[in-house]
Amino acid sequence: MKCPNCGKNIGIEVSECPDCGYANPLARKHNENIRKYDRRFRKTQDNVLASAQKTEGVGIRGGIFAILVAVIIILAFVWGAVIAAGEGETDEDRKRDALKNKTEYSEQMRGYLEEGDYITFLSFIRYHNIPFDSEPYIDYRKVYYMADRYYTCVQLWEKILLRSDDPDFWDSSELDISHLCMYTDSFLEVYKCNVEIEENEEFVTYIEDMNSDIRAMFRRYLKMTDQEVDEFFGYSQAKKAVTIEGILLGEGSEDE
Repeated sequence: MKCPNCGKNIGIEVSECPDCGYANPLARKHNENIRKYDRRFRKTQDNVLASAQKTEGVGIRGGIFAILVAVIIILAFVWGAVIAAGEGETDEDRKRDALKNKTEYSEQMRGYLEEGDYITFLSFIRYHNIPFDSEPYIDYRKVYYMADRYYTCVQLWEKILLRSDDPDFWDSSELDISHLCMYTDSFLEVYKCNVEIEENEEFVTYIEDMNSDIRAMFRRYLKMTDQEVDEFFGYSQAKKAVTIEGILLGEGSEDE
């Protein structure tokens, strides 16, 4: 992102511009996002593993999967659980409602973006069946595409980090790692395209923020430096998967 004061390029997580000392207003939001995901991973991990140990009949692997599915469904439809007032509503009903309340809903969507709450932003759009072919929603389309891939990456990180030590569960996590590599590549591809063509500087900032969050997850959970993350993103999907498995299993990475 660019410093709002002097225009120098700075990282989204940098608290103040090293050139002019201007306080970066997005740094706090970005760091709060990372701390929030860390807390959720740790708290859910404790609950999942404790509950899975008590699961009878299906074994630890089945118990963990059952709980993870519940966690992900709740997260994916957080807004549906909160505002589902009209049972039996169809997608067309929601679309008409979105057009009728476009000013209010657009402001709510912008509010989630300003708070850096991209997951609720995405859930709100999905629940209300927001029509991106209509004003003012069309302006949010690129950010939505980014948030969709961003959220999928967060989901996959949760599933991978909440894995059990059970070998059967780890075997199943290999598919999640493969999907994480695929969606990370998709996120980066869409990011590079949208950050260049998005004309709204405010939306560019949100796109950059999501990219910084994705990078921060790799730095934190794989204990990588910025340079190592750059190198990692240049790997093939297969090599990414091998690297992640090696680091999480404590075996180190290996070349293809």
